[in-house]
Amino acid sequence: MKKAIKINISGVIFHIDEDAYEKLKTYLKSVELYFSNKEGGKEIVDDIESRIAELFHSRVSENKKEVITIEDVVEVTAVMGDPVDFVEEAEEAEAETGKTGETKISSKKGPRRLYRDPDNSVLGGVCGGLGAYFGIDAVIIRILFVVLLIIGHGVWALVYIILWIAIPRAVTIAQKLEMRGEHVTISNIERTVKQEYDDVKAKYKDFEKSEGYRQATSAAQEIGRVIGSILVVAAKVVLVLLGIVLVFAGFVILMSFLGVFFFQSNIFSLAWFNGTIFPLNQFLSAFIDPANLSIILSALFFTVIIPLIAIIYGGIKLVFRLKAKDKGLGIIALIVWVISISVLFTLGFVEARKYAFSGTSRENLELAPTTSETLYLQMEDRINANRLEDLTWFHSHSRGLFMDPVNEMIYSRPSLSIRHTSAEVPELVLERRSRGSSQFYAGLNAENIVYEWEFRDSVIILGNMFTVPEDELWNFASVSMRLNLPDGYKIHLGEKTDRIITSARSVERERISSMTGKKWMMTGEGLIKSN
Repeated sequence: MKKAIKINISGVIFHIDEDAYEKLKTYLKSVELYFSNKEGGKEIVDDIESRIAELFHSRVSENKKEVITIEDVVEVTAVMGDPVDFVEEAEEAEAETGKTGETKISSKKGPRRLYRDPDNSVLGGVCGGLGAYFGIDAVIIRILFVVLLIIGHGVWALVYIILWIAIPRAVTIAQKLEMRGEHVTISNIERTVKQEYDDVKAKYKDFEKSEGYRQATSAAQEIGRVIGSILVVAAKVVLVLLGIVLVFAGFVILMSFLGVFFFQSNIFSLAWFNGTIFPLNQFLSAFIDPANLSIILSALFFTVIIPLIAIIYGGIKLVFRLKAKDKGLGIIALIVWVISISVLFTLGFVEARKYAFSGTSRENLELAPTTSETLYLQMEDRINANRLEDLTWFHSHSRGLFMDPVNEMIYSRPSLSIRHTSAEVPELVLERRSRGSSQFYAGLNAENIVYEWEFRDSVIILGNMFTVPEDELWNFASVSMRLNLPDGYKIHLGEKTDRIITSARSVERERISSMTGKKWMMTGEGLIKSN
């Protein structure tokens, strides 16, 4: 009993005896070794394997057997030729070539098969294939077809199309050899592949020597030079425009920064500033310890000013194409900038720790009921707002930070919301919030917020501003109040109270600014107008 092995040759599956497999394997290895360093070697080996697969398939079909035996392998390899013989044939061919100057081609011919010739084609290669099959020049076949086409009133055009469809195309080297009636042996396959490579090289050399190739090369080089010149000019224009943009943008930002840093003007009216502009040190002095303020301002100045000057200087160099020896100056500026950033972040972290915790102080105050069940809400200007300067860049309505330039005190407005409650009596909830270096100090800062208000004979009088003690920094203080009214209680909103009221739901959905100077009654759905 012999062991059968399944193998794949050129995409076709065969079953082969173990001894036959070993012989075939040795043969194919010798073929691969012989052609490994030759031009087109891989293509030659692929065609040899394809031919071997055809011969095996033919033997399996004709003999109606399922397994390739060692006898089949011996016969097939004998047909294809032994690699040892290739060397001898090659040496003889080289000797003949040396004597006559021409390569000797075997005169032995085999049976021909009809294929379309892709290497000698005008349309589909039908005439080239017929010429190779009958051993006639393809030009004669083409002339004959043209004559028959004229005589036959176009009938032969249909014949040509039918032949085009019916005759297979010679794709592999083996098929091209069969088309010419040559034996499909390894030597013939090698010679055909080598001849195709030589033909391609010859055509390429002829093309390189042609006038068209030289003209095309010259034109391509000229086009390349023109495109290169255009790109260089475009790059220079883009760099000049970029330099102009950098100079303009850097100058505008630099002047705006200097205006905010030193003067109560931003020099250029920038859209993101909303409100009165003020010197930066005046704003920061409300939050930062005076001992660190000067150092922080100096570090901030160099942190911002050095990049802006670098942008402007770089833009000028791009516009005027300056080549200055400024490497040393750049290194010094970089060192100063890094030191400034380090100082800024270090002291910023120290100052930020003073506001790391938040604290709240809350008061719940019941407002004694009145016989009329009507409360009067008024706002009293205990701080003259006309003499205050708005310190806030971004704020909503009239809230924000304000400074009294006389005593340099910081103020802000409280907020009030009017809501419905299920309790029996009105209640005012007052919350003071602040920040500090610890939870204890945050709560203590909240309790120390200075805000004045009073309840007198059904009248709630609220101050228009609150502040922190004179000897303390502004610690993000805030005052919010909530007036809870039961059903049926009425409230009269005095003039200017809309400056501190942030929420008062009206059934008619009126704006808060239009609710002042009127009396309202609380219901479960909100405030309604009352007489």
